[in-house]
Amino acid sequence: MLSRKASHLLFDALYRAVGEIPGNILVVVVTLCVALTVSHILSKALHKRLVDSPVTEMSLLVNILRIAIAIVVVFFLGENVFHLQMGGAMQALGVTTLVVSLGLQDLIKSVVAGVLIVLSDIVSLGDQVMIGDHRGEVMDIDWHQITIRDRDGIPHIIPNSELMSGNFMRMTGKMACRHMFECDIAPGVNLQLVKTDIEILAGSILTRNGWIAEGYSPQVMFIGSSAFGTRASVRLFISDIEYAVRSMDAVMIEISNRGYLADCTHEVNPHWKPIHTDE
Repeated sequence: MLSRKASHLLFDALYRAVGEIPGNILVVVVTLCVALTVSHILSKALHKRLVDSPVTEMSLLVNILRIAIAIVVVFFLGENVFHLQMGGAMQALGVTTLVVSLGLQDLIKSVVAGVLIVLSDIVSLGDQVMIGDHRGEVMDIDWHQITIRDRDGIPHIIPNSELMSGNFMRMTGKMACRHMFECDIAPGVNLQLVKTDIEILAGSILTRNGWIAEGYSPQVMFIGSSAFGTRASVRLFISDIEYAVRSMDAVMIEISNRGYLADCTHEVNPHWKPIHTDE
């Protein structure tokens, strides 16, 4: 109310000084100049903020900003210069916005989440992430969706809203390159020897094929028992997710040839010998 009274006083003073028509022209020109200047400054600031962003369509946020400024200018000029009743138009715009938002609420949620991803730098291209039941490498980020590649090389397109739902984890360091499989070790085997044997064998395979993550070595942990023997978790650390399936397949094949994996008869190959290091 106070701002409206102040604007009326300002316009009355302007009209008395230069006349109504020249005053209206002057207000339109000044308003447009101010709007263009503000739009340019904010667009430059957003562009500077988004230039290193992984989001490919960064012009969307700039266009939304320009549309918002244009709406403010139209309502301002319509109310104060052309003396139009903008209240009804504002109500109609509000109802239209409500109807559209209800129909496109999933898309709007994803776009809002995309804006938050950019501004807070939650995730970047190349990150290893887990979103719900999907785990993989981030290949592309858009305003409404993110594309990840799983360890089978299959792309998954996921709405950005799922990142903000709490089912999201960005994995770094050891977690980012760790891939696991489990197997059962037959009863009656020296577990320490088996642990050392698998770790050396897996390390040799990964190193020979160039699959191993720098600074990490395979790990074997015994995590429980099953009807066939002792359950072992074999943890491989892979330099790239595309090697995950091949590396686990190659290591499992070599382990199966060692003869200490459990089977339904609990028989153990008596001829297997543990791999020893040179130390």
